[in-house]
Amino acid sequence: MSDDGNGGLHVRQSPRTRSADVHIADLTMMVRVPGQPAAVRVYTEAESDDAARYAAETGGEVVRLPLSPPPGYVHGSSGSLVPAAPIAAAVETPPSGA
Repeated sequence: MSDDGNGGLHVRQSPRTRSADVHIADLTMMVRVPGQPAAVRVYTEAESDDAARYAAETGGEVVRLPLSPPPGYVHGSSGSLVPAAPIAAAVETPPSGA
């Protein structure tokens, strides 16, 4: 660990060495550690035992991927998040003769 110059600590972890060529699409779970955003790690389905072990060691939570979009967003055609189109309000038509 080292001081980042702003009084905070900076932790750098080297990437794990995997035996196979892994792509983003191969990642099926991540471990989130409450209060430690830098401690997040991602895993493939074949590494599910490693994910469970890391979660147990750190008090983390295994979360399945891909994550659902947050409220108000959808997946765009490129796969990125985009704001959801607002639902058009129903327009009432006045009764005829009014």
